[in-house]
Amino acid sequence: MLAPIPETKPATELIDGRLVQKMSPKRRHQALEARWMNALNAWADGRGEAYHEWRHEFQASGYAFASLVPDVAYLSRESLDALGPAASESPARAPEVAVEILSDGDSERNLAWKVRAYLAAGTMVVFVVDPPHRTVVAHACDGVLRFGPGETVSHSSMPGFAFETDTMFEGLYLGD
Repeated sequence: MLAPIPETKPATELIDGRLVQKMSPKRRHQALEARWMNALNAWADGRGEAYHEWRHEFQASGYAFASLVPDVAYLSRESLDALGPAASESPARAPEVAVEILSDGDSERNLAWKVRAYLAAGTMVVFVVDPPHRTVVAHACDGVLRFGPGETVSHSSMPGFAFETDTMFEGLYLGD
């Protein structure tokens, strides 16, 4: 049994066998977390739940044990019911949908490992949000999709989900 991951602010993650402290989120980052959480909860319409900074601990084939805190994570009602109330507090599984919002100082190596580990553990799609470029990259086992300004983020694993990039980033930058 592994020692518990220390609960710190900002959170600490176990990435590729190393404890890594997440970047302290700034205003834009927190606004994007809230917008993604709201968009996912609206799409789910009671069929699941999305939360920000929700720790998930899991083992993926070919990867070291992971204890990750995605910026936003979603699990279906079916998955939550299977876990039960106590276990759903810190699920021993990967989220079905993960959102990672880039921050200054984030390691590309750590992000790439996290995306691969999520997908290997059964995550349907990992959305990587790049605020300065106002883009979103959707990673899934069947490929990568890129969305930029004027486009609508969607994915085949999430029928009916649509999140306009212009709405996502609206008002986050002074002078917009």
